[in-house]
Amino acid sequence: MTSTNTIRDTTPRLAAACVTLVAGLVLAGCDGSGAVRAQAESGLARVDAAIDRLGDNLDAGDLRNAQLIRQYAGRIISDKPELRDLAQVLRREATRDGTLYRGLGTRLDDARSALPPEGADRNAYLPVMQELGSLAAAADPTEFNRALSDPLNVLADLSGGTLPRVDAISASASRQANGAANLGPGGQLVGNPHYGQWRSDSSGNSFWVWYGQFALIRDLLGGPRIGYGAWAGGRDYSYYHDYGRSNYTSPTARRQQNQVESTARRKFSSEGRTFQSPYAKRRTGASTGVARQKFASSASRPRSSFASSSSRPATTRTSRASFRGFGGGSRGPSRGK
Repeated sequence: MTSTNTIRDTTPRLAAACVTLVAGLVLAGCDGSGAVRAQAESGLARVDAAIDRLGDNLDAGDLRNAQLIRQYAGRIISDKPELRDLAQVLRREATRDGTLYRGLGTRLDDARSALPPEGADRNAYLPVMQELGSLAAAADPTEFNRALSDPLNVLADLSGGTLPRVDAISASASRQANGAANLGPGGQLVGNPHYGQWRSDSSGNSFWVWYGQFALIRDLLGGPRIGYGAWAGGRDYSYYHDYGRSNYTSPTARRQQNQVESTARRKFSSEGRTFQSPYAKRRTGASTGVARQKFASSASRPRSSFASSSSRPATTRTSRASFRGFGGGSRGPSRGK
């Protein structure tokens, strides 16, 4: 089995290589589409291997936040048996069966399906290479460990303060610092396409709907119906929204996010109200260590005019979405061990 340290050395280099190739395609061209296709196919194979190695890390219990998710879920089940089913759902996020991990495989399948045909112009490969760069970064165990802090801190909040938050300040301090609305336990996951989606009612208002068993958050904990406009202006800190969105959002989900925001912006304007984008500013709430690490990694990341344009929607195949929010069916069973 490959060690965590080895993967930390190789996966960031793979992400950098994908970004560098994108920059080369945009700025310098390539000898021919055949060479670009060969590099894209190599990138697909290497990202596939990186995702499987990450699964090995989860199996071995090498990721600290995955270990804590298991421990926290056990405490919740013991102390609050009425929340047993929800705790078990969240505990799954520390495994290969978690929606965060399975989403990587689903996105890789979509990238492979979106590979242009033989002889296509080299620029047709740009979206695929951009997606491979994001996937390679997302499969880095250090980054994946940070992303697990959101479901982990939902468990911390369910404990009522008995269990401390990890990689983030306390819930009350975070709400105060951001002037955020109190969405109750589970608020970190609202807006994250791994756990639900925004749907519109007959009046054109968007509201949050949980996927599958994550609806237990609403069923067991109650709370108000969460509308997109109020959430966008009053959301609190989460790792996904404030640091991880570029790595953990598929092209399909990013287009959906952009569409929901554009629709809300037009509706607010027609009603004479001011709309605030949920990403107008980064929220306070990350631990000092996470904030410093993310600043250091962004300062050293290779840049290109294509890959760094987070607001520009990428083009990819929109497939039948049984695992909604990612496009395509779940890759989970084929990766199980």
